[in-house]
Amino acid sequence: MVRPIRGSQVIPPVPNNVQAECICVPKVYDFVVFTEDINATVPLPATPPAGCPTTVTDIFCTLTTEPSFFPITCVTNGVCTILDRRPINIDGVNAALVKLRQDIPVDVTLTGTDAAGNPATCTIPVLVPFIRQVVLCFPPEFTNDNLICRIISGDCVITTPPPVGGAPFPASVGIELNVCKEIQVLAAVKLEVLAKFCSPRPPIEIPVTSVCPPLLFPQQCDFFPQPNCDCQSSFNSTSAQVPVSVGIVLNGLTLSAGTASLVGNICNSCAEVNTSITFTFTDTDAVPPNNSFTFTANSFTREVCTFAAGVGTQLVVGNGTVVTAAGDTIDVLYQLTLVDGPVDSYVLIIQGPLFTAVATSVSIGNSIIIQDCNNFPSPTT
Repeated sequence: MVRPIRGSQVIPPVPNNVQAECICVPKVYDFVVFTEDINATVPLPATPPAGCPTTVTDIFCTLTTEPSFFPITCVTNGVCTILDRRPINIDGVNAALVKLRQDIPVDVTLTGTDAAGNPATCTIPVLVPFIRQVVLCFPPEFTNDNLICRIISGDCVITTPPPVGGAPFPASVGIELNVCKEIQVLAAVKLEVLAKFCSPRPPIEIPVTSVCPPLLFPQQCDFFPQPNCDCQSSFNSTSAQVPVSVGIVLNGLTLSAGTASLVGNICNSCAEVNTSITFTFTDTDAVPPNNSFTFTANSFTREVCTFAAGVGTQLVVGNGTVVTAAGDTIDVLYQLTLVDGPVDSYVLIIQGPLFTAVATSVSIGNSIIIQDCNNFPSPTT
């Protein structure tokens, strides 16, 4: 007996689970941003273009492209040419010392009068050459195609203005540029990632309760491979009395009079590069010698943070420089321990050739703030 089919057929749902996908994306091998002051004398055409003044009374210049830092792009707006590259070892890491040339486009505008005495103005595009050596992660297989150069912003100044009353059309002009420059090393790589396909979403109703548009800020990206710190701190203990508030032992001698200041921050915005530590001791003892000195941290190589029972502690170890009252500069190692609790305190230990100092705070008020940083999760084994 044949039974008729009634109702609808059940269609199983299409699976869309997280699975391994292979994608092709640009990988950032290196990313450097720096400022540069450039002074150059740039030739102008031997025959002035039509409309240019014969008597020049003023000259000014502008960068022809001044994009903002956003959007961050992988497309260049300037061409860098590799003039030379050599292998170099930086702290045990193989890198490259790359000599680059970039011609920066600038518009030079000249104003004045023509041969008949009428006002005249013209703008002439010129190229300002820029050559610099920079240490990059730049594998030997890479070429110019893997290099991206970008002038993020900058200022342009004419350093050879015409004299009062004007001058004939010049053969060249002096130009000074102060630019913010970006260099990226990119290469296309194929990555296996865990992902699933995106499904469309329903439309969002446009709000009508306000006439003001929403303020949208770029989202902070935290995936660039520079590890952030475990915690961040700021401290501002100034003019603390020695030895009442701070005890200082210098080269084995306990100092009896003076003021001590510890100011700066460590890992501001949880970035190691945003670190500034300065310790200054001012000797007020009338008896020679003058034991004043200033310590400045250059970097730190180790950081340990703990938070327990309402007390935050941050310890950093690194390299720094001491400048004595006699003007001597000494490279030193240091260890700074900060305590943020009901009673703030710090211990600074400085060691260098023929120079040791230990500063221990006793009563410096509420001058230290330590906050935890949200790090990337540690990989599981």
